[in-house]
Amino acid sequence: MTGSLAAFFLAFFVSVILTNSVRMIASMLGWVDHPDQYRKIHQRPVPRLGGIGIYIAFLVPLILLYFIRPEHVFLIRLQDRTRALTGILIGATIALGLGVADDFRNLRPATKLFFQIVAGATAWFYGLSINVISNPFGTPIVLDWLSFPVTVFWFVACMNAVNLMDGLDGLAAGVCLFITVTLFLVSLHFLNVIGMILMACLSGAVFGFLLFNFYPARIFLGDSGTMVLGFLIAALSLIGTTRKAETAIALLIPIVAMGLPILDTSLSIIRRWYKRLPISSPDRQHIHHVLLSMGYSQRRAVLILYLTTIVFGAAALLITIGRSEVTILVLGSLFLITFVCIRVFGGMRLEDLFARFTRAQNERRSSVAARVAVERAVQQMTNVQSIDTLWFLCTEALREMELDRATLAVHRGDPETVENYSWTNPPDEDTESVKTPGDIWKASLALRYGEQAIGRFEIAKDVSGTAPIAEVPALTEILRQALILHLGRILAKPATMSMQDA
Repeated sequence: MTGSLAAFFLAFFVSVILTNSVRMIASMLGWVDHPDQYRKIHQRPVPRLGGIGIYIAFLVPLILLYFIRPEHVFLIRLQDRTRALTGILIGATIALGLGVADDFRNLRPATKLFFQIVAGATAWFYGLSINVISNPFGTPIVLDWLSFPVTVFWFVACMNAVNLMDGLDGLAAGVCLFITVTLFLVSLHFLNVIGMILMACLSGAVFGFLLFNFYPARIFLGDSGTMVLGFLIAALSLIGTTRKAETAIALLIPIVAMGLPILDTSLSIIRRWYKRLPISSPDRQHIHHVLLSMGYSQRRAVLILYLTTIVFGAAALLITIGRSEVTILVLGSLFLITFVCIRVFGGMRLEDLFARFTRAQNERRSSVAARVAVERAVQQMTNVQSIDTLWFLCTEALREMELDRATLAVHRGDPETVENYSWTNPPDEDTESVKTPGDIWKASLALRYGEQAIGRFEIAKDVSGTAPIAEVPALTEILRQALILHLGRILAKPATMSMQDA
């Protein structure tokens, strides 16, 4: 415990010195974050790159401990875990480099995800792996070959969760501080010396940074800070679990402790999926933004979320010291909290989510059926010798595409000689009744065989109720190309031959 306190205060003082130094250097060199009055609501440019001070302050106590107290029990225990510590250092360096590059270059989401996966895969390679998942209702689940994807997902999820929380002054750093303190207490309960020292170093580094980051912030974490914090929390929650019982709950405890950032990230994904937006698209509907829109000040909103994090941390400690009945009770309570948060902060109702999910499933099935029907129709058109049969096959595909009507105008030699073919869905529908619907989606496509205009293909759908499925334009183009090919072939033959299978 004495070593942990020494590591905490040393990391704290180093973090204070380095954070202030980075703040002044970034201000002089113009490495600042400018407000945009949308998501970035600070009033003046604020220096970023706060992750650099946290990263170095985390390492300094470990280095000094190695040289000053080589006989310390932490270093003795660490001899069996040097490979894991190497993975932490390499992975954290990759995360820091990724964050610094993103602060300067605004990397694409795919690029960021790639390097997050690299950092997580590095940690897994060096032994920081999730091999067992807790099961409060029975025997823990052994992952075997699934260990790699689950471990990488854990690291990527933690880094992105911390990144999404970084929306108000002091929010992400303060939440991470409470999480690291919680995990320190968990390590203390299990007498996990390695976990205690490492969590103490990280807690001190974050606390020193928070003095400059709390409202009004004088420096921001930036992506350099959120990437490093997310990676280190993910890594330190796994290191040092030696007994099987500890390993079994090693993942459940940090998941509960990180309940707030994980909940906010989950709501963001669900919300953007519900609104058909890219997962990486930014918005102003995170939990902290909703609190601001409800009239809370930045300081009060942050304090409310600190209190929420403390509640999640207390739940994690209850799981640590309690038996399975307590774990089930805590998880049930957290489920209710999640339900309320989805209702209050998610901007959607659960019935809307279920309706959207059902609608998405139906759309997916309709898209698959439509594509199969179009491919079948195109294959069957190969040996067709008449326009009537060609049109029949086309309309079979149009029916699966859930269109309402279509027409085909064919020119035989003379442009003024037109043969018209029409179709409605259902076939016996009164043609007059579909002339004046509420809203119509339509497309009119020219058919040209080489340089010769051979007709026009038109489709329409009444969209008063539902819009066309997303694949309609692409599938329609496939049908048009098939019609051009086979109409040109049929029209090039003598008329007597073109009527053979009419």
